[in-house]
Amino acid sequence: MKINKKEIEEHLKLICIFLFIFLIYILFTGCPIKLLTGISCAGCGMSRAYFSLLHLNFREAFYYHPLFPCPIIFVAVYIMTKLGFSQKAAKIIYGVMAFLFIGIYILRMINPDDRVVVFEPQNGLIFKGIKYIISLIRQ
Repeated sequence: MKINKKEIEEHLKLICIFLFIFLIYILFTGCPIKLLTGISCAGCGMSRAYFSLLHLNFREAFYYHPLFPCPIIFVAVYIMTKLGFSQKAAKIIYGVMAFLFIGIYILRMINPDDRVVVFEPQNGLIFKGIKYIISLIRQ
């Protein structure tokens, strides 16, 4: 199997994106989306789920994010498509995972007992910035 220059560039771009997200996560010690908007993203709890999994606490991992195995499945399917796995089957798997993520995200947002996912736009930097600018204009 020969890997061409374009595939190497694609892989390097993906690695750079993941490293950039990881760097932002480390610098802000949390989700940059939640920091900016005050609203949890669909992957909220995923890091805590993996830390729980490292401690072999499967119940806690599932509590933090019930779809914690999906990124591993996504990477496995991606690698398998590079090795000849059906593109159509991969698209179906990706579609099912996207549907599950959206569904679980909505359920977690409307569940008042969920303590992982939050909807607090008033705590986001964007809201606070707009509020600050409005206060300056009113003076």
